[in-house]
Amino acid sequence: MKGVLFCLFALLSGALAHAETPPAPASPAAPLRVALAGSPPFVMTAKDGAPAGFTVELWQSIAATNGWSGATFRKFDTMDAALDAITRGECDVLVGNTSITSEREKRVEFTQPYYRAGLQIMVAEQRGHLAQFFERLCAPEHLHVLGSVFIGVLIATVVIAAFERRHNPDFPKTRGAGLAESFYYVMGLVLGKSSYKGFSGVLGRLVLVGWMVASLFVVVYVQGVFTSSMTADILQGHIHGPEDLPNKMIGLIGGSQSETYARDRNLDYAAYPGIEAAIADLVKNKVQCVIGDAPVLQYYDYTHPRVPIHEVGPVFQPVNYGFAVPQSSPLREPINLELLHLFEVGYFEKLGAQYFGESYQK
Repeated sequence: MKGVLFCLFALLSGALAHAETPPAPASPAAPLRVALAGSPPFVMTAKDGAPAGFTVELWQSIAATNGWSGATFRKFDTMDAALDAITRGECDVLVGNTSITSEREKRVEFTQPYYRAGLQIMVAEQRGHLAQFFERLCAPEHLHVLGSVFIGVLIATVVIAAFERRHNPDFPKTRGAGLAESFYYVMGLVLGKSSYKGFSGVLGRLVLVGWMVASLFVVVYVQGVFTSSMTADILQGHIHGPEDLPNKMIGLIGGSQSETYARDRNLDYAAYPGIEAAIADLVKNKVQCVIGDAPVLQYYDYTHPRVPIHEVGPVFQPVNYGFAVPQSSPLREPINLELLHLFEVGYFEKLGAQYFGESYQK
């Protein structure tokens, strides 16, 4: 009898001990295949070529806790391409600023959200019309035209100087004074303020008429550049929020939530491979604003204080970021447990301050 009781007690003790022992972290047999997609500061590349960024550091902490070592990383150009790889089972987890949406939830599963985000609008700083004028005038497409005009002015200056020195006894005799006088004639013709009639005969008059027509083209061309710079400045100044986006040319990252937002509302937009290219065209006035994930725009503005840009209006289309895994993935639960633990111990405040400073969401 005592033996039976002893066996029962041993079995019960073993069962209780097993129940009180927490489950061991999931440890896949093969190294995890990690997809990377997104924008700074969530996904970046360190100087040594290794993955870096807010979400990458977060993932590395989760992986270390769960004993997931030796992962292989694969970078994707767009979020949609990375999600397709998760859907096809080519990757085990997507690390990036991946927005959790109902449409994406039909293809993959998401973990607990780790960041609150949304869309925001960025515009270029309004500068003086004169500054915008000279900036546009120095664009390559304008420099080619103006360079040709300048060469034409120089040639005309030399030709008129040679002609006048031979046929006009009152023309300055020294080379410098003669070229200056000739240049004065030419610029007068360009601006339509000269009564120069040095070329006689039918051929001479035809040359002068042709020069005046060409001069008119130059004046109209330069005036058009100035007018377009003023128009772009005025249009940008009228963007204060999402309600001002219709009939504006918008820059955004292709395959992102901002493209979905613009496409669903039939807005005019140009898609770019990254936020840097979109903002570069914003500064050049090729687009009137950029819409993108609020933390991405804020981080770029924060780390590029000399670029003449700023965010306007409220954060709209609020979304959360999470890790994406294939349907029924065994990784989802251990990732969720560690995310909750990291929230509880204040890990996110330290990580957020590292990348966003005081602007990190509390």
